[in-house]
Amino acid sequence: MSVEQARRAGAASGADAVGSIQPASAVPARGGGGSGGLRRNRDFLLLWAGEAASVTGAGMTSVLLPLVAVDLLDASATWMGVIAAATWLPWLVVGLPLGAWVDGRSPRAVMIGANAVSMLAYVSVPVAAVVGVLSLWQLVVVALVVGTGTIAFRSAYTKLLVRIVPERDRPVANSLLFGTENAANTVGPGLGGLVGQLVGPVKGMLGEALGLAISLVCLVVMRPHPAASTPRREPLWASVRSGLRLVFGDRRLRFFALQGAVANFGLIGQQAILVLWLSRELHLDSGAIGLVFAISSIGGIAGALAAPALGRLLGDARGVSITLTVAGLMLPLLAFAQPGPVLWIVVSANAVAVAGIVAANVLRRTWVQSYVPEHMLARQSTSAQLVNFAGMPIAGVLAGVLAEQWGPAPVIFVMGVVALVANAASWLQPWLRRRDLPRRTAGTTADS
Repeated sequence: MSVEQARRAGAASGADAVGSIQPASAVPARGGGGSGGLRRNRDFLLLWAGEAASVTGAGMTSVLLPLVAVDLLDASATWMGVIAAATWLPWLVVGLPLGAWVDGRSPRAVMIGANAVSMLAYVSVPVAAVVGVLSLWQLVVVALVVGTGTIAFRSAYTKLLVRIVPERDRPVANSLLFGTENAANTVGPGLGGLVGQLVGPVKGMLGEALGLAISLVCLVVMRPHPAASTPRREPLWASVRSGLRLVFGDRRLRFFALQGAVANFGLIGQQAILVLWLSRELHLDSGAIGLVFAISSIGGIAGALAAPALGRLLGDARGVSITLTVAGLMLPLLAFAQPGPVLWIVVSANAVAVAGIVAANVLRRTWVQSYVPEHMLARQSTSAQLVNFAGMPIAGVLAGVLAEQWGPAPVIFVMGVVALVANAASWLQPWLRRRDLPRRTAGTTADS
């Protein structure tokens, strides 16, 4: 997974979590969600537009940054691994304290600062190239800076959405945001390749800087949305402990965090060797491989757009269980791909898997926004993401080692089964067999 894929990643199978004392819905959103809904919610439209620009630039950079490292700086496989590791390291080192810090501050101000810092980091690459001092170490530093900015941005993102979008409009708002992210991730890499050919990968890096600049402007022109009340500030490490208690002190939270970590282990294990398998074993050219990923991304768009209707039809609890189970059943089928029509049948099944995962994430994110108190949303996010991301580097390395011994197809199958078991485990939870997930009310205990 590249720097920019990680920058915009939530956990692919269960990052969103739950928990604490008072419902966020007790604080009405002040985003202009009157009779016109989202169409008249100026601040949501600004957030949506800025996100679209930023994620499109992110998709471009997912192609261009590796090209800078390989083509311009002659990076070895080891260096590429170091750059990738630098993307994940901030989540493991500073994720928890940074989430606790964000919870005590204006989410809009945090997002503006994070975008500005990340934008400057990206601009430094073409500037250094012009001056003649660009190095691989600088790309590592850029990955570290952007990774840290990502934590701040993403942990503040849900807090801002809760403030500007009324609860009744959040299913559609999350659907639009997820769908836009998947569409941008489909268009962005192809656009990045085209820009890289036309102007070179170094100048092309300005595309993500431009996307971040647009996002920054959109945030700046939003109206202020102060919290309805100011919670008591805790010392930093006490706040971190509160976030961990939030994640592990509620049975629903524990399940989603652990289920997501195991499912992501399988998904990342598949992704780590998928391109190698498609290229060397199935002998697909780069255009065909790109089409495989584009079809998967289309599945993600469909899943995001279908999520609100699925929630109304099935309920969010049953909807999460069904969509995750369908996704899990599709994932092991990747191992049976063969050149010819069978390949595209299997790829279509994988698109169904992506659709199920994204739909589940939309339903879960919407629920979390009404279940977790606003003043703890950032800590909830970073604590859950720490659990979800912790096994990803191990999954990638293990999949590579096993593929050397067994071949790629058996590993892709086994990793798919791991994700299937994790997703299907939702049926073991009585509260996920009901129609709707519970909404917390003031005064309930931590493990209700």
